[in-house]
Amino acid sequence: MRYVDVNVIVYWIGDHPEHGEVATRIMERIEGSEKAVTSSLTPWLVSVVLKREAESFDERVLMERLAEIRNLKIAPLRMSTYQKAAELMSRYQLDLEDSIHLATALEYNAEAIYSNDSDFERCPLKRVFE
Repeated sequence: MRYVDVNVIVYWIGDHPEHGEVATRIMERIEGSEKAVTSSLTPWLVSVVLKREAESFDERVLMERLAEIRNLKIAPLRMSTYQKAAELMSRYQLDLEDSIHLATALEYNAEAIYSNDSDFERCPLKRVFE
């Protein structure tokens, strides 16, 4: 199982000119047979980012697209996730958002994180963006 960071979904949904192709390949693998997980924080963050960048962005489309991907688990945010994230912030010099993603990935035994965020290079999981 791999963890899907916010930026992958932003690039995929937003058809990003530079990173959209890679993000689409990642999401196609997950739509196919690869198991993946992301935090329930992710759809909200995607919405915030795309609302700023695209006037025509519609949250309903995002939710519909995510719901169609049967191999992508949307993990709930629990107090234990926040507590683990608080520990990881200082250990890996991450902000709270990235720490929540890492805590969720670790909680679900992800073997890698799909992301182009180089901050994850400091983490115990391999960062993949291809």
